[in-house]
Amino acid sequence: MKRFRTTATALAAALLCLCTTACGSPSEAVIETTPPVVIQPAKAKDSYITVGLSETFSYTDKTGNVYNAVYIIPKIDIDSEDAEAANEEINEKYLNDFASANNEVAAHNSLTCDSLDYDCYQDDTLLSVLIRRVYFSHTVDYSVYNFNVKTGRRLSSEALCEAVGKSYDSAMATLESKLKYDYAGKYATASQPKNYEEDLKKTMSEDNLKASLFFLDSKGKLNAVCKEYTSVGTGEFSVVLSL
Repeated sequence: MKRFRTTATALAAALLCLCTTACGSPSEAVIETTPPVVIQPAKAKDSYITVGLSETFSYTDKTGNVYNAVYIIPKIDIDSEDAEAANEEINEKYLNDFASANNEVAAHNSLTCDSLDYDCYQDDTLLSVLIRRVYFSHTVDYSVYNFNVKTGRRLSSEALCEAVGKSYDSAMATLESKLKYDYAGKYATASQPKNYEEDLKKTMSEDNLKASLFFLDSKGKLNAVCKEYTSVGTGEFSVVLSL
């Protein structure tokens, strides 16, 4: 009996020791640890622009000639009020072209708009979009949309120049020089159009230069869309000049 009591006493002591080790002493707090939470930075999107609407029109005119025309407009895929407003502006300006083309195809008439498409440049900070509409008359008009994709803000020509590390005044000086050279190359000929000097003055005016639209081409190079005025054809043409 004595040996039994000794063994029981030893077993009880061992259990008490094990309990104390596992649970801690009454005066010690039990601390539970969990792995630290690591927040991964958001990855940049692969693209900040998608196709908003695309349609191919195939038609035969009244003399039997068959034509195909592709219309495609973009959608700015940035979550911001500026982007939403830009998309509304794009739809308001170009959706009527799709409706008109459907009506013209049904009537077997030539399309007023020969093509509608866009080019873009994008990186981790900037998105620049140029929409181009070519008419049956071969005149072309353009729309430009520049964005900071991090802030969602639409950029003016001045802000775009700043974003690419170029002085706006320097860019305007380059534009003025290239526009004058381009104009003279087209119209300062032996058979130059009437009102040449008057149209040149209007083309090179401060108001016309400041109305130019700056954008980045597909390679990220600064360009500008500006108007040239002349007594030839429709009287004014939009041109794209590399800066």
